[in-house]
Amino acid sequence: MFKYILFLTNQIFLNYKFNNQKNINLYLNERNFYYLILHFKLSSFFYSSQLIDIFVYEIPSNLNIETKTNKNDFPIQLKKPILNESIIVYNFHLITTQQRFFIFLNLSSTNEITKKKKNWNSITSISEAFLNANWLEREASELHGIFFSGKKDVRNLMLPYGDTTAPMKKSYPCVGLREVFYDSNTDSLLQNPISLQF
Repeated sequence: MFKYILFLTNQIFLNYKFNNQKNINLYLNERNFYYLILHFKLSSFFYSSQLIDIFVYEIPSNLNIETKTNKNDFPIQLKKPILNESIIVYNFHLITTQQRFFIFLNLSSTNEITKKKKNWNSITSISEAFLNANWLEREASELHGIFFSGKKDVRNLMLPYGDTTAPMKKSYPCVGLREVFYDSNTDSLLQNPISLQF
């Protein structure tokens, strides 16, 4: 099955690995990800595919100096930004063949630091193809700070509304957390302004 896809569309995959007869790992970039998901959903080979889980893990890269050699084989130090690589893994299950396949996406290529802002990780949402992806993408978006483009439901699951922190990345605001509480007298949500306390 996968040999057929790999033969016809070999430019989509960065790498692939057959762990055993039941597990297949596919490594690809986010540019071709949505087309592959549509192929999984619409192809007759994969009509029984189910999305089981989406999980994200982060590889810390604390090295801020990269060494290369020039023409004379002298090492040159090149500075690169200190960024962590986020890898998002989609876990699919084929019911007919009882196989699992994992799609690995490396999101470090979308991290770019400019002078004033950092571009967020972005990937195309697959919630229109797989309905349970809505909940799983909301969880990954809230906990890991990954932005899914084309997603309609962007509500938070556990964090308060308006909270832009990413707890699994340990990125919290430096001014403190906003305090939101319910006032039963006015039947509304109130928010106190942030104040520094010594």
